[in-house]
Amino acid sequence: MIMYKAISPLLSGFLLLCCLGGGATAEPVQRPNFIVILTDDQGYGDLGCYGSERIKSPHLDKMAAEGIRFTDFYVVGSVCTPSRASLMTGSYPKRVGLEKVLFPDSVVKKSGGKGGELEKAGLNPSEITIAEILKEKGYATACVGKWHLGDDPKFMPNNQGFDEYFGLPYSNDMVPDQFPDLPLMRNSEVVELNPDQDQLTRRYTEESIAFIRKHKDEPFFLYLPHSMPHRAVHASAEFTKRFTEKQMNSIKPGEDKASRDFLYPAAIEEIDWSTGEILNTLRELGLEGNTLIVFTSDNGAKDGGGGSNRPLRGGKGSVFEGGNRVPGIMQWKGTIPTGTVSGEVACTMDLLPTFAAIVGADLPADRVIDGKNILPLLEAEPGVKSPHESFFYTYGGMAVRSGKWKLVKGRQSALYDLSKDIGERKNVAAQFPEVVQELDGQIEEFVAKLESDLRPAGVPD
Repeated sequence: MIMYKAISPLLSGFLLLCCLGGGATAEPVQRPNFIVILTDDQGYGDLGCYGSERIKSPHLDKMAAEGIRFTDFYVVGSVCTPSRASLMTGSYPKRVGLEKVLFPDSVVKKSGGKGGELEKAGLNPSEITIAEILKEKGYATACVGKWHLGDDPKFMPNNQGFDEYFGLPYSNDMVPDQFPDLPLMRNSEVVELNPDQDQLTRRYTEESIAFIRKHKDEPFFLYLPHSMPHRAVHASAEFTKRFTEKQMNSIKPGEDKASRDFLYPAAIEEIDWSTGEILNTLRELGLEGNTLIVFTSDNGAKDGGGGSNRPLRGGKGSVFEGGNRVPGIMQWKGTIPTGTVSGEVACTMDLLPTFAAIVGADLPADRVIDGKNILPLLEAEPGVKSPHESFFYTYGGMAVRSGKWKLVKGRQSALYDLSKDIGERKNVAAQFPEVVQELDGQIEEFVAKLESDLRPAGVPD
């Protein structure tokens, strides 16, 4: 097993007290709370602190100013299920058998398998999630929002380390007539069918705050995967006031996606409000200094869906930066220095090993965990570098980033210098054949190692 030394100020202080005590028993410090806020299909350029001029995000901008903002933060798999699987397990999606988007189990059965056996799958209960690691350390755990890692009961949050669950089991666009009634669930029970999606962000926020208040005197982990701004885009009336009556009347009955795309800024601004409400609750309860809050997206914005990945190329489902590089903001007052901006490579897959390091938990020794501990990046240690020598893009193609170089593999591979060409416009493969050869070899080695150590997805009973 990998044993982590205490490397945050809180844990270092505790160990120091134990050593100085010479055998005397010291009271343990309170373990930090963790909150992970995940948006759905939000673009890299859709917050003020990432350059947006059309979307107002004062709470997230303030959170970035008081914590760390990553400029090179990634997801692993540029669509819903793969991205969420890697976040939960700290592993590449294919390693855990979830490299494709899942559909509701009833639809798959009705269509005779549709796209293949994989679509009947879910997150294998044998996987060890962030929630399970923290639960073993005495944490209260909750998932509030979109799950999308299998809707069979054995794959749902309550069987993956979460004490409490409230939300949708899959994407908000999986509604009648093509799909069954969309269920809003509390734990294993359906509490409402086809809920008013204009109210989802607000209801998720209320549930999240209630969980925080309920567990304010013990360590907790809150995973808040919003359903928005995934198409069809929704926001409550308070955040759609800016739009004209003509625009609002253009929204067709039912779940017409394209007619709602102009509401995208409202959906993000409501998520910003939601984040502000959570931050205000932590401040009121005196928990700010003992809570690590992470804000990010599950992938980039969908091309033509109302969001912006500028200045990046591509979008959701692609191997380019616009599909994989996302906002990454973290705050932990007293530990993360104020106003830190990091250009080092980090990703959602790193959250599991980082949280484990903070609480002194062992990583499982019987499986490969691909994520890395990025706590030194959060603490902004002098000269700290990314723990990722290479980062691999595995959805919509195959690519690798190593330092400033990115190779997109194909019939004619393309090489980009991201330090000069963040928009991936200039292919310099012909000028640097030795770099192409090196990175191509890294991809081949990665694929071979991955294929030799795959863990199967779960299959419904």
